[in-house]
Amino acid sequence: MKKVYYWQKCIACDAKISPEKFYYTCPKCGNLLLVERDEAWIDKTVGRGKIARQFFDNLRFSKKGDEYPYGSGVFMWLPHILPGFPKEMAVSLHEGFTDLFEIPDWLKKQIGLKNLLIKMEGQLPSESFKDRGMSVAISEAIRLQAWYPNLNIRYVACASTGDTSASAAVYSGYVRDKLTCLVFLPHEKVSPEQLFQAMAHGAKVLSIKHPQGFDGCMKLIQEFCDAHPEIVLLNSKNAFRVAGQETIALEICHDLRWKTPDWIAVPAGNGGNLTALLISLLRMKERGLIDRLPAVLVAQTKGANTLVRWAKSSHQKYEPHTFTDTVASAMNIQDPVSFPRIKKLYGNFKIKFYDVPEESIQRTRARFMMAGANICPQTAVALDGVLQARGDRFIKEDEVVVTIGTASGIKFAASGITHHLKGSPKDFANPPQVLPGNIAAIEKALSL
Repeated sequence: MKKVYYWQKCIACDAKISPEKFYYTCPKCGNLLLVERDEAWIDKTVGRGKIARQFFDNLRFSKKGDEYPYGSGVFMWLPHILPGFPKEMAVSLHEGFTDLFEIPDWLKKQIGLKNLLIKMEGQLPSESFKDRGMSVAISEAIRLQAWYPNLNIRYVACASTGDTSASAAVYSGYVRDKLTCLVFLPHEKVSPEQLFQAMAHGAKVLSIKHPQGFDGCMKLIQEFCDAHPEIVLLNSKNAFRVAGQETIALEICHDLRWKTPDWIAVPAGNGGNLTALLISLLRMKERGLIDRLPAVLVAQTKGANTLVRWAKSSHQKYEPHTFTDTVASAMNIQDPVSFPRIKKLYGNFKIKFYDVPEESIQRTRARFMMAGANICPQTAVALDGVLQARGDRFIKEDEVVVTIGTASGIKFAASGITHHLKGSPKDFANPPQVLPGNIAAIEKALSL
């Protein structure tokens, strides 16, 4: 029997969307969708509170975790995020189970935080957090293709600032016999490393010259997908992307043995990861997996700070600006597509919004990378927001703070090299020294 225990629901008109066809917006009113679950079914299969915690402890820490796809830090949560999904259709590359990196003691003393952790999502297969949502979105496309061949699903597509396209290329490449991946990139606005990933993993890459950068590409691909219903959109407008990304919060709390951190800091671009974080925390609290909600810190670059300005207007004015270059290119989005979802969810939380000036991004990145953390500019934005909140005394010295590290620093090597070659010591720049090939010169340079 072809049946799953989840569906999509419109955030505006509450229309229930059958799981027998793909929609990324409500067919009745055009608003965004979110995945809804049959919570009564989850009660029967997983339970609540202590019983549910034991259920997932057993999946992660027993031999059950060796069974496909439960060895994945995403699909381990399948009974919670997509109840009834046929596990044989899961497209898993063993994503998840990323490290909670603890800042070394010497840096803790410098910044006045005793318990700062980074969730290292750059350890995922495409080296970014996008893999959590992408694995689920691709799997859902495979399910629809297999169960409903009349839909004629053959393509998946996304617009991207670099990380989404890399992830889409990796996961669709694994099922290349079933799906072809199309990628719209803003011309010369993604890092060379990210462009390489999309090309190397076999996506059809379209480099779009548009004055609005990613935002222009996003509008274009939505029009394109509307005209071609056989194409599944993989951006975070796709509610299944959000569902997969809910596992970041689940895994953070599981890593901490079901103890909620005091703060979770997240860099915000298109808003899908923030949406997933808020939904996941609310559901964990509702289902008794955690006993309280953390405070949330949202950070953006000053060049793309639409959410910060909205918060500063007492949540009254949402005014996207025009495209502006920033070293944090993966979050260079002026009009976050998940804003309507965020607007619906934020009131349940204590949330602080911070923006970060351009000159601080690479300085903070270099500072934390010197402490052994392999982080991208976007993660540096979130960490700088944490430092600002500590300076404002919103975050206390002994509070547990988890910052979501969204990607590997290696994906942004070019901008990092430029910083170290041209920056100053006060910005933690560390250029190489060019020396003649003799011991005396080396000893002199090292003051030995």
